[in-house]
Amino acid sequence: MKNVAIYVRSSKDLHNVSCAAQEEQIRKFVKDEGNKVYRVFCDKALSSTQDVRPEFDEMIGLAMSKYSPFSAIYCLDTSRFGRDQHLTQGYLWTLRKKCGIQVKFVNMPQTNSYLDPVFETIMSAFDELHSQQCKVKGVASMKQNVRNGFRAGGRAPYGYQLKKIETGAHRDGHQIEKSKLEPDPEKAPIAREYFERRAGLEARYSILEDFYRRGIPSPTGLKMWPLSTAKSFEDNIEVYLGHTVFYKINERIKENGRPNGYLHGVKYRPKEEWVICENTHEPLITEETARIIREIREKGLRDAPRTAKKVYALSGTMKCALCGTNYTGDRGIYKCNSGTKPGKRCRNNDISQNTVEQAMFTFLSKHVLNFKNIKQIIGRIKKKLNSGNTDIAVLEKRLSKIENEKQKMIRAYRRGIIGIDDFENEMIPIKEQETAMSMNLEMARASLGACKIDDEAVEKVIENLASEISQADPKIKKRTIQALFDEIQIFPKKGTPWERMLEIKGVHLPLARVSVASPRGFEPLSPA
Repeated sequence: MKNVAIYVRSSKDLHNVSCAAQEEQIRKFVKDEGNKVYRVFCDKALSSTQDVRPEFDEMIGLAMSKYSPFSAIYCLDTSRFGRDQHLTQGYLWTLRKKCGIQVKFVNMPQTNSYLDPVFETIMSAFDELHSQQCKVKGVASMKQNVRNGFRAGGRAPYGYQLKKIETGAHRDGHQIEKSKLEPDPEKAPIAREYFERRAGLEARYSILEDFYRRGIPSPTGLKMWPLSTAKSFEDNIEVYLGHTVFYKINERIKENGRPNGYLHGVKYRPKEEWVICENTHEPLITEETARIIREIREKGLRDAPRTAKKVYALSGTMKCALCGTNYTGDRGIYKCNSGTKPGKRCRNNDISQNTVEQAMFTFLSKHVLNFKNIKQIIGRIKKKLNSGNTDIAVLEKRLSKIENEKQKMIRAYRRGIIGIDDFENEMIPIKEQETAMSMNLEMARASLGACKIDDEAVEKVIENLASEISQADPKIKKRTIQALFDEIQIFPKKGTPWERMLEIKGVHLPLARVSVASPRGFEPLSPA
């Protein structure tokens, strides 16, 4: 009497025989041969071509071990063992030839001759053919479901829940249910907030860290929100616009029975192959929000790594209105630096980096980079230049000096005095100064020649400049703040909900005060 293993599997397909029925039939066969069942390995409702089969993998592992607890494996037929003929033949050869484990198929006629392996190979090929035919039919059915406005299956994306809809009944009387998406009352506001803040050009990790601090569970139930979650939100932007999308992700390939990448190494199919049914459920975002996020992704703007040193754009410029000490950034918070000095700690409040920087850059966009203000400045410059009091010679001299500095850096690099990294770092501010000086010189020359400046062109330049600043590297943002503002004073919180005032002293433009309100936002106040 030998110890043998039994393997049974049922698919998600309702036409397959149950695991219990397979086991009953195989047990009778084992008993007739006078053997003893060591264990029944059972994978329920799992596909042999797509899903990982934990019981099958455990059985193969035991069979290949040094001291296998069984000497034979019994299975109903080749289709239960596997429907990938190459993988199936590989397992059979390894088990039989290398491990000395017999594999018997109860429903397979045995001739005990060289024909048995041939029959197995033929049946495995038919199993794979049947599997591929079922797959094609299944995909076609799911595509039609989507065209009819229903889901093709799977879990609801974060922010939504499944709404079951009865569409008919089977012949046996069981109801046919299909599903659509509807907003989840608890999660939908979080998904909306993510997209709105992302469209406001806030970094992904910054939003996710805020969710973590607020104790909002991630889609997996963990406290920490992985960055891949945010990318998944943006990958599914069509769904959040209210559309149902299918056939977007490419077929997974498997290695040793486990998923390992995608077909041809590409996760997403070409968009023309997707099946999209529009306006099937309530959207959580607007078309404008989606447009901005798509632009961010097309420009290839990436978040800085979490391990990278964070740059605080207002450090060195923002000061405490009570004690005059600099506000410094630390772990996403600006705080009065008086705590590092001996004596009594200042009572002025800390403030979130996102809150105060969003207020400052919104103020910059709406009030500093304002068409009316810029046009007045151009008018004053034009009037000054036309009066004969020009600074063209000074600007030309500065531009020449910058060109000399640039040539020195190029020569130093060519001679090997400095490396490529140092060269690139030094050239960035030089090029920025050269661009700014060239623009000033162009404006001065145009104004001196009484050239007309088209209002539409000015508006376009301002719009582009505002967009570039808002999406710029944090170091560039910091240099922008330092160039425009001499000092930003921050006052303590007042009222409930709280409000606090920022007093701004401008370098090149006369600026006013702004008021930062909780939790985000600001409103300009009259100059002091």
